[in-house]
Amino acid sequence: MNPADQGRPPLPPERGEAPPASHPPEQPPQGSLPPQSSLPPQTYPPPEPPPTTPPPPAPGHTGIRRTRAGSLWVSLTVGGLFLVALLIFVVQNTTSVRLGFLGWHFMLPVGVAILVAAVAGLLVMAIAGSIRIIQLRQAFSKLNRKNAARPPRRPDAQ
Repeated sequence: MNPADQGRPPLPPERGEAPPASHPPEQPPQGSLPPQSSLPPQTYPPPEPPPTTPPPPAPGHTGIRRTRAGSLWVSLTVGGLFLVALLIFVVQNTTSVRLGFLGWHFMLPVGVAILVAAVAGLLVMAIAGSIRIIQLRQAFSKLNRKNAARPPRRPDAQ
C-alpha cells in the first residue's frame, strides 16, 4: 500500500471487477437496527401532478384552422375530378340523338346533350343566386344608411 493512500477510504471496484479480498464487505450484525441519524427526517415536496393535456377535439374538428388557399385547393381538386369524370362520360356516350327545342331540331351525342343541359341548369342557378345576393346587398346598404342618419346613443342614456 502507498503511504500517501493511508487514511483514505478504498476506491470502489470497477465494473465487472471483484472487490479486493483484503476488505470483506461490511454487514451489520444480525438482530441490530441500522444506526439512527441525528438529522431530522427529510421531507420531500408533493409529487407534481401529471401534465394536463387539452381535451380531445370535438368529433369532426381537428383543431386546424381552414384558410382560403386550402379551401381553394380542395375546391379545384374536386372540380378537376368532376371534369375528368364528365369527360369520361361524354367520350363513352357518343351515340347521336335527335333533339328538338322551341322549333329547333338538331342531332347531338347523348353525352354532349346531357352536358349542355347541366350547364344550362348551372346558369339558371347562378342567375337566381346572383339576384338574391344583389337583394341582400341593397337591404344591407339601406340599413347602414338608416343607422348612419341616426345620432349615436349616449352610454348613460337609457
